[in-house]
Amino acid sequence: MEVHHHPDLHHKKKNFKEYFLEFLMIFLAVTLGFFAENIRESIKDKNQLHEYVQSMVNDLQSDTVMYNEAINFNLAHCRIIDSIITYLTQNKDNNNKRLYYMARQLTMGSSVISPTAKTFEQMKSSGGLRLIKKQFIADSIGSYYQWIKRFDYWSDFQKQRMNELISINDRIFDAAVLFSIVKKIENENTSGFTQESNPALISTDRMAINAVMMRYQYYYGILKLMNERALSASKEAIDLISLLKKQYHLE
Repeated sequence: MEVHHHPDLHHKKKNFKEYFLEFLMIFLAVTLGFFAENIRESIKDKNQLHEYVQSMVNDLQSDTVMYNEAINFNLAHCRIIDSIITYLTQNKDNNNKRLYYMARQLTMGSSVISPTAKTFEQMKSSGGLRLIKKQFIADSIGSYYQWIKRFDYWSDFQKQRMNELISINDRIFDAAVLFSIVKKIENENTSGFTQESNPALISTDRMAINAVMMRYQYYYGILKLMNERALSASKEAIDLISLLKKQYHLE
């Protein structure tokens, strides 16, 4: 006859100290895991913020270059307009050669100020702006990017003034002569006529000339306005670059 021995299912009862130690170990493991995850996220956020700020500084530096180029371009065009209005006021035939060239040169290009908001928009869409903890930095960034939104309106206004100028040039300028200037620049890479010619205006009517001068001076005004805005925006950009570099220890 076999005798079966049943295992002893009665374990020794743990005392309070053992339960407390197990609880403490579990608590410490969970707590350390929590802190480790927070530290990991903090490091990740810090690295992400550094990348954002560096990218924003790059955008701002590109903006300052663009502002300076636009200002210089506009100043050169303002000088051209000064000369055009002077020549039209004098109404001397021997000025026509230079007058035609300047009138055509003025409408062969324009400066369009379009600041870069790529990084700022990316931070907005991804929630990256939350990483900026200091309110005065967030305010400075928001102020600059709110300011440059106005360039959309001002640039459209500048294009409108340019189109008005182009649309009235035919009141006094010969289209064939203006086109010949473009062809000579294309073919010879020169800055004017190669022959000793002095083409006539198609009209010397003072009302027509006055209407053309009116459009030129309106365009002159918007170029001056754009330069004022560009100077202000450039100062804002430079100040923001300095702030970001100082606060985030960038080179």
